[in-house]
Amino acid sequence: MSKQNFYDFAMMMANDSKLLFEANRLHNSVYLGGYVLEAYIKIILIDKDSNYYGHINDKDNKFLKKLERIKSTNPELFEDSILNQNNNNYPSNILSEEYNINYRYETEKWTHEEFCQNVQNEINSIKMALNELERQGIM
Repeated sequence: MSKQNFYDFAMMMANDSKLLFEANRLHNSVYLGGYVLEAYIKIILIDKDSNYYGHINDKDNKFLKKLERIKSTNPELFEDSILNQNNNNYPSNILSEEYNINYRYETEKWTHEEFCQNVQNEINSIKMALNELERQGIM
């Protein structure tokens, strides 16, 4: 997979998530939101580690633990990133325990409109961050 593949995938998931949100299909709109962030992360990681497998909040948080290890050894990658916890656009909802990939089969989850709106706001921030990566020629 290339950075461009991940970028295209993220944009497709973001657009589909928005359509689902607007159709009041809140659960699925949130589920796709995780994939938008995941693709963004994989674009950053692909040059540092070709084993960019895993999902946001997967079992034992392996994916996010790998991200934290890379952040600790390569902090310069994340200084201006939405993945910097000091960034106003840090995706705290998608990275919270409330968003857990294992909830994808629990249709009563992710139906609170405020949480779902917050996820949509984070998706928009991720899209802007992805566009910035493309503008900077990182793609």
